[in-house]
Amino acid sequence: MMDIKIAEEFMIKLIAEASKYGFEECEASYSDDITMSVEILKGEVSSYEQSTSQGVSFRGLKNGQMGYCETSKFDDEAVRYMLESASENCEVLNDEDREFIYCDENNKDLFFSQTTEAYNKNTYNRFAELGLALEKAILALDSRIEAVDYLSIDCSRGPVLIINSKGLHSYRDSDGVSIYAGCRATDSDGSIKSGGHYWIGNDIDKFDMDAFLAKLSENILGKMGARSCDSGTYKAVFTNEAFMQFMSAFLSNTFATVMQKGLSLLAGREGEKIASECLTLKDVPMYEDALTKVPFDDEGVLTTEKAIIDKGVFATALYNLKSANKAGTASTGNGFKSGSTIGVSPTNLLVVPGEKTFDELCAEAGEGIIITDLSGLHAGVNAISGDFSLLCEGYLIENGKKGRPVEQITAAGNFYEIIKNITAVGSDIINIPAGMGEFFTPSVLVSEVNISGEA
Repeated sequence: MMDIKIAEEFMIKLIAEASKYGFEECEASYSDDITMSVEILKGEVSSYEQSTSQGVSFRGLKNGQMGYCETSKFDDEAVRYMLESASENCEVLNDEDREFIYCDENNKDLFFSQTTEAYNKNTYNRFAELGLALEKAILALDSRIEAVDYLSIDCSRGPVLIINSKGLHSYRDSDGVSIYAGCRATDSDGSIKSGGHYWIGNDIDKFDMDAFLAKLSENILGKMGARSCDSGTYKAVFTNEAFMQFMSAFLSNTFATVMQKGLSLLAGREGEKIASECLTLKDVPMYEDALTKVPFDDEGVLTTEKAIIDKGVFATALYNLKSANKAGTASTGNGFKSGSTIGVSPTNLLVVPGEKTFDELCAEAGEGIIITDLSGLHAGVNAISGDFSLLCEGYLIENGKKGRPVEQITAAGNFYEIIKNITAVGSDIINIPAGMGEFFTPSVLVSEVNISGEA
């Protein structure tokens, strides 16, 4: 890892020279992504990678246009190249919407470090030893499990430093570890079933192998004997993981940048009821259970907790400075870099949990279906209209309890109708990485879902 001081000196020089090229305002940002991964296959370490990806991006305002450029070099020649390239960029751009270089006079120096000493435990030997033991334990779960097709242990950490001509100097960092295993089993009829599980954390010592194996076993062995079911309209319990998949497919509809391009049916509907009163979706930058906290965005705007959907009402879109100015409102602190440009992203998302357990949701359904997994989320979803048709797997609900497994079925409908038909929200929250942080969701009960199965 390069000394961040070298990058900082380069960025200061870049900003100082920018006025000579006609830039009225400008900003430089540095990121350094350090990753290590180990993959296990057939009792051996099949892959080991360690990499560092670092660079500085520049954006500058000239003649009403924001020019951009990136570099991984940090010398005087790179300064000249970046400023010339960004200047040329401004000459060909014709963006009518104003862009911003921002600094809050009361919050010029922003610093937030959340890297942990536990990160030093992440070594090749530690990952290899754990991975090999985990693969062996998975194969020992059941004789029907034939292979662990994919098993990886990854870690990453890295700082983000942003300096601009208005006086902003912001720094934040984070780290984390993730484990994923996917395996294959053969059913009694010869059909192949596959399943997997994941774990995320920031301390490898907190990985609970027994809990991981129990969930993985449920995810794959629970599919044994699965077959289709009758077509019809079902009460459906979306498991926490399935509901997360479902919500994620349509989440961009709440981004102001998407609305302003005419790609979201939520445009102009803030303050309108769009979902069941059971549903509250929040953006919680400093959520206490999140591994990554986000106190400020990449534009230097302080983040705040906010409800996106508040008891069914579309409370606010997510804005960066540019989209907020266009809408005549304030940024919500969701302006984050995508390459050189500033886009919109959530921080930590939370579907506020209810009080009912998963079993109580099934009992409330009485008869219906449990949806555990959705596939085809790219091909089978129209994010603009909300229409979807997705292959799924799960279980029947029989007499209020989880029944036999089902597969080769399709769930179809409209996103906006589904969230209106949520009748209960569970208490069983899980989390996966998403946006700038994580997505926390429980299971939900939906009163009507169209299922296509056997004729």
